[in-house]
Amino acid sequence: MKRRLSLILALIHDPQIIFLDEPTVGMDPQSRRAVWDFTEELKKEGKTIFLTTHYMEEAEALCDRVGIIDHGKLIALDSPKGLISKNEVKNLEEVFIKLTGRKIREEL
Repeated sequence: MKRRLSLILALIHDPQIIFLDEPTVGMDPQSRRAVWDFTEELKKEGKTIFLTTHYMEEAEALCDRVGIIDHGKLIALDSPKGLISKNEVKNLEEVFIKLTGRKIREEL
């Protein structure tokens, strides 16, 4: 409920540019889908939305362009379909795994 209230408060003055920092963390599937639907409506109204998320399926579903940051550096920027195509994988999560976390994988 706190996340939903924060979202409402951020949008009450009808901004043209909206920053959403992991808006669906800790939400149940119904609430998460409601936020997705609401975000799509905002896009249709012509709003610019900056969304940070660790959920790649969320980025794939909602974003027109995706930037992937690794160790504080932007390492990829394109549409979800463009990133998937360039990296020859099935989805955005696989792009993220392919491009990041080398150190983690090497330590295992």
